[in-house]
Amino acid sequence: MKKIKLIGLLFTAIFFYSCDTIQKATNSTGGVFSLTGTWELYSNSPDNTLTGSRVTVLPLVSEGRFILLNNNTQCYRENDVKWKDIMSDNSGSFNISNLVSTCNTGSLNYKPAKILVVNANEIRVSGKNATGMDNMQVWRKADK
Repeated sequence: MKKIKLIGLLFTAIFFYSCDTIQKATNSTGGVFSLTGTWELYSNSPDNTLTGSRVTVLPLVSEGRFILLNNNTQCYRENDVKWKDIMSDNSGSFNISNLVSTCNTGSLNYKPAKILVVNANEIRVSGKNATGMDNMQVWRKADK
C-alpha cells in the first residue's frame, strides 16, 4: 500500500512540474498561456521550408513532436521531437532545444532557441538554422 501511495505522489509531482514547464502564468494578453496543443508552421525565414508542418505538445512531456510534415528538406520524420527541453523562462517566453536537421549522418541536430508568445494562437521561434544563420519561425495554433 505504501508503494502505491508513493507512486501516486511521485506521478502527481511529475504531472504538476511537467505542466508548469510548458505553461506560463501570463502572456502578452495578460492571461494564462500553455503550449499544449497542435501548432502549424505559418512561415519560416530564411529557410522557407516546412510551411504547413504540424507539431503537437502534450501536457505531460516537455517536448513537441512532428505529426505532419510538408516541404521537408531537413530529413525529418513524423514523430521526431522538434522541440525538446521546453522550459518557461519567467519573462513571457520559453527556452527550448530546436531540431534543425536530421540529414548529417543520421544524427539529430538541436540548437538552442526561444519561443516568444505573441498571443493565445501564435508563437515565434527564434534561433539558428542548420547552417548557423538566424532563423525565425511563426507557428499558429491548429486546434483552436
